[in-house]
Amino acid sequence: MNPVNILNLCYSSAWITASIFIPLIARGYTDNLFLISLILVLYNGMLFFSSLFFGRLGDIYGRKKIVTLGFLFSAIVLFSHNLIRNIQTILILRSFAGLSIGMIPGSIVALAWGNSLGLFSGFGSLGYTIGNFLPGILKNNFLIFTTAALFCLAGFLISLSIKEERRKVSVPLFPYDLIRKNLGVYLPFFIRHSAAQAIWALFPVYLSELGANKFQISLLYAINPFAQFIFMLIMERIDCERLILVGIACSAITFFGYALAPNWQMMIFLQVLLGFSWATLYLGSIKYLLKNNIEQATATGFLNSVIGLSGITGPLIGGVIALLGMRVLLFTSAFVSTTAFFIKRRMVQTY
Repeated sequence: MNPVNILNLCYSSAWITASIFIPLIARGYTDNLFLISLILVLYNGMLFFSSLFFGRLGDIYGRKKIVTLGFLFSAIVLFSHNLIRNIQTILILRSFAGLSIGMIPGSIVALAWGNSLGLFSGFGSLGYTIGNFLPGILKNNFLIFTTAALFCLAGFLISLSIKEERRKVSVPLFPYDLIRKNLGVYLPFFIRHSAAQAIWALFPVYLSELGANKFQISLLYAINPFAQFIFMLIMERIDCERLILVGIACSAITFFGYALAPNWQMMIFLQVLLGFSWATLYLGSIKYLLKNNIEQATATGFLNSVIGLSGITGPLIGGVIALLGMRVLLFTSAFVSTTAFFIKRRMVQTY
């Protein structure tokens, strides 16, 4: 089995395991929903800069080296989450988590090029499934954060055995031309994911309001990536642009469904639809970027930076909109995703 696929599983399992109950932990220290959203803003802000910076370094100095350091740093930072005692320590540690986690994805995706991207992405989704389900079983915060750190430690050890064909690529300090070239992927992705991140910042709180307990929240979270795993294995050969369009459209439908859901049980079907939407959007995006760019770690690293940037704009705007009610936020996210679909469609026709 390709060890890069196992690395992706370890990476996905680790950051999801450590992240899923952060809003609920923060809720124990403050009732301010905007402040809880700010935690995700700081995390994604660090993720944005880290992914952009270390993606470039991966192209220049070697992807394996960056991935190995990223796993080691992440293991230390995620274990340090056991030191959380107040809202201030959450803000600090989640910022460091964004920095360490952001070192990995650009280079790890580039290492996967030449093998099955569907299988690689599927293993990532399988890691999301594990990471979403485990916290509901473990329940204890110490066990949750220690397990996340152990996933990173396993990734660090496995990464030492990776063999990489070194090919130094010249990348400017700020890859303006690369961003402009791939704007048809980055811009719609950013708009859609900003809408999604506005929801995820408060999603566990919303599910608890619908009557779900911690185990049921973990179960709902796990359904999404397990569906991704299945869909990614069967859709690899579909055209990149079509995958992206379908993914954005289904995202809008999902968010609209969230707003109308009368109880947490209704979310089960919607999480399957969410899994399909992300599988198509993400797989189509990385296929396009790896196929059309020699600066593969930089191009895919910037996609992760887009995810990080959307994690700043989404929770910031979403935290304000949520003051009007969670359902208002969900309807707004559905509308924004619909806008992203039409922008992407127009850009496909233009370019």
